[in-house]
Amino acid sequence: MKSDMMLAVLQLAAERDLPLESVVAVVEEAIGAAHKRDAGAEGNDVAVKLDTNTGEVTINTVVHVVDYVDEDGQPGQMMLDEARQLSPKADVGDTIVVGELEFKPQRIASRATSQFLKQRLRAAERQIVFEQFADKEGEMISAPVRRVESNRGEHIDSRGTVIVDLGKADAYLPEKEQSPSERYRTGMDLKYYVVRVSNPNDDNEDRPEIVVSRSHPDLLRRLMENEVPEIKSGLVEIKGIARTAGSRSKVAVSSNRRDVDPIGACVGLRGIRVQNVVTELMGEKIDILEWSDDIPTYITNALSPASVDQVTVLHDDTVEVVVPDSALPLAIGRDGQNVDLAARLTRTRIDIKKSSEYAEEQLLLQQQLEAAEAEARAAEEAAKVAEAEKVAAEAAIATAEAISEVEDAPEDISVTEDAVAEVSDTVESIEDEVESAVPESPVTPSAPTIFTPSSPLTQIASEDEEEEPEGEAESDADLELELEELEEQLREIEEKEQERLEAAREAQERADLDQFIKSDEIWAVTGELDVEEDETGSGLKFAEDIAGFRDSDSERAPRRGSGRRGGPRSSRR
Repeated sequence: MKSDMMLAVLQLAAERDLPLESVVAVVEEAIGAAHKRDAGAEGNDVAVKLDTNTGEVTINTVVHVVDYVDEDGQPGQMMLDEARQLSPKADVGDTIVVGELEFKPQRIASRATSQFLKQRLRAAERQIVFEQFADKEGEMISAPVRRVESNRGEHIDSRGTVIVDLGKADAYLPEKEQSPSERYRTGMDLKYYVVRVSNPNDDNEDRPEIVVSRSHPDLLRRLMENEVPEIKSGLVEIKGIARTAGSRSKVAVSSNRRDVDPIGACVGLRGIRVQNVVTELMGEKIDILEWSDDIPTYITNALSPASVDQVTVLHDDTVEVVVPDSALPLAIGRDGQNVDLAARLTRTRIDIKKSSEYAEEQLLLQQQLEAAEAEARAAEEAAKVAEAEKVAAEAAIATAEAISEVEDAPEDISVTEDAVAEVSDTVESIEDEVESAVPESPVTPSAPTIFTPSSPLTQIASEDEEEEPEGEAESDADLELELEELEEQLREIEEKEQERLEAAREAQERADLDQFIKSDEIWAVTGELDVEEDETGSGLKFAEDIAGFRDSDSERAPRRGSGRRGGPRSSRR
């Protein structure tokens, strides 16, 4: 037969709906606290043991072996050296029994002990509730509304906290976790998402605080897992949820098998599955779309039902979306709700533009790019023209120096021909370099300034003046005109040099002819010469032959040279 003490313990466990072990531990702690003030304890700690079978209570006085005595700490502390005198095998942290006290039930009946017992029992109840709901954090629970607290004296639009009945404990649904479109009444049976369960011992609270939510995005996740078996089994995976509680939500899903349609699995036959979720959320609209690892495709799906023409990723978290002009209101949604949900779902910043506006921006951008390219080309061509002017100036100086050397050279035919050839080659190289340096691009930033001699290529302009072009045609015409002037000057130089060569050649021929006449000593026969007539007729015949030879020779070829060079007159007899 159980003792009265054990019967009392069993009754407490039944009334409080607590485990027997917890009630026994509380009773042992209460008995020990009541006997610590007993004179027989002598300042030591008290250890109580309640036998659940017989109901016998054993009270022992004990000391705790420590390496440092804390006067304000636990009673009954003893240093290791002293403890080993009582028990040779004692060590730091051990408990040594030093005495035994008589159990006095009347001490338990005292008012202080009863109050202590009630406090410990309430603490045990709170701990049991915490352990029961601690593993429910992040899960969905179903419970009725116990009451709705009113906020008197506060703002008229504020809503009171809703108390949810969990049986052994109450959960709290604060205003920020409530759905704006829902109105709560006592007795409503709803599903909640457990946001937080706090330990009363850690927070020094009288009871564990359980906070639930009706607006959390994971409530939608748990509802879909409960309605869609493919999600619970892992065939279909929820990749993302963006929710505006009470109004609209977007859910991105993907399938782990090719033969399973993720959207069809979530919608169900005739939409029965998603409709159950909508009913639980009091008519909240739910858009189910297919997830994609391609950002433009994912954003296009997230903006549905609006059509999208183009998606451009500007940065890692910024995209530009172009939609038809007629689809712009649908893409933005009421109060920007559609684009806001899409941005939160894809975790990007979405900039939506109309197609007409985008076309104008692209046209303006193209014009700016073309202008920039034109400026770059103009700068490049200006550099080429400057280089061409430099080359032309150096070539002109070299040409002038060559012509000056030709004019100052002695009248030697070989030297003059080499100088003319060198001048021709220089002019041809100038023409080639200028033609290669002249830009063929329609953009002509400036007209080239070519140094030209003021007199027959003997003076060079001292300053290089760069004139701004009036037009493309004027620039090309000036360049061609300067080239023509240079060619004309070259032709004049060649003509003068040709005349000089002719004069030198004639002079050389005259000198050669005079030298030939002296060497041959051709006799000159005149009509004044008296020739004695030979009886044989041989002398006269010779003179006539000589005269005939002269006449025939003069008729056959004109005599070159001026004058007749005299020589010793003689006659043959």
